[in-house]
Amino acid sequence: MYEKERRVFDWNNAEMRVLYRVLDWAERRGVDVFLQQMWGTSHGTPIPAMRKTRSGGCATPHTPSRRGLTDRRTRGSSDTGERVQLHPLGVGANEPGYDSFSWWQDSDLKAVPFSPSLKAVREDFDRRGLDVPVSGPDRTDLPELKPEEIDFNSYIGAFDLHSYNAVFDSMGWGYNLAEAERRMRQWAEWAHARNKPFFISEFGTMAYGRGHNDAGPACYQSGLKNASLVVRGINAGVDGFNRWSFTNRGDLDGQWQLLRTWDTSRDRLLDVFSPQPNAYYQFAMLSRFLPKYSAVLATHVEAPYLEEDRKVVAAALRTPKGNLTVVLVNENHQAADLSLELTGLPQTVRMHRYAFRKEDEDRCQVDLHPQPVLTSATCSRTAFRP
Repeated sequence: MYEKERRVFDWNNAEMRVLYRVLDWAERRGVDVFLQQMWGTSHGTPIPAMRKTRSGGCATPHTPSRRGLTDRRTRGSSDTGERVQLHPLGVGANEPGYDSFSWWQDSDLKAVPFSPSLKAVREDFDRRGLDVPVSGPDRTDLPELKPEEIDFNSYIGAFDLHSYNAVFDSMGWGYNLAEAERRMRQWAEWAHARNKPFFISEFGTMAYGRGHNDAGPACYQSGLKNASLVVRGINAGVDGFNRWSFTNRGDLDGQWQLLRTWDTSRDRLLDVFSPQPNAYYQFAMLSRFLPKYSAVLATHVEAPYLEEDRKVVAAALRTPKGNLTVVLVNENHQAADLSLELTGLPQTVRMHRYAFRKEDEDRCQVDLHPQPVLTSATCSRTAFRP
């Protein structure tokens, strides 16, 4: 859309104007951007056989310094809360190795190494003085870490993967969430050992449906799985998450959008936009109290009656302003009595409780107001029933 031919750029077409509008909105609100590219022209790729494909990693993005196309995230220590500021940019091949969406889809090739393109992007950025790290390998679905296959470490500043097949432990489709957690920890430890962040740059379950305008990705059960994956990922060391897809119209591989903007039956914009039931509010519960640069705290869940398949998961974080957030996900689809114990607090804290429950399923409007206040003295135990 911006490079119709090699070195022939158009920064003022309709799609680029939409992108600038999003970036201007983000800049005004201090929101950081993780830029990813898909279905771009590949006339500039250093691999001759790939020059006719739809999606490649070598086209140079327009990166005005004032717009700051960076994604600043923090990796926090579970003990000290030490914060490290990170600045990755995701650009390059979309899901290499996955035939349906990979960057060689329109070529006769079955497997193409994408490291040369990552190298070309890094070298081009360096020539232009763009000190913006590239993120990769962008593979799906949470593949096992195989260090011998990582020949691109010197070209990137952050590692990232996608996750679409992780499901509840009892479902038997794809791999279970415990396995997803193990794989995320593998990659996070590998990246952190090299002083680089690790992101899940796309996530969302396809276990309940996919394709065209299937409502499965936006159902209540999908949101619950997604929340569990994020909580497990936080504890495994993942530095940030991008849910697919905030701006999807609802007719691309299922209803992934957070806002309803498109009439799929008449193929046009809706007259009135509205929150997507379940998906919007469930993601709001995950994101609204987890600001940038929050530190991850040590968390332990004791649930003897659910210990076998770990249906209750939790993560705790401390925000830069010192606020405490505890995210709890009950995957059991049954109510559970629980008590919350906070240890090592320097002073008494007052906590507000928010919840998105089964009774909120498929509702178009949900009030996420705080429920009864919980006051906790240092090292105390507080019981509540969600």
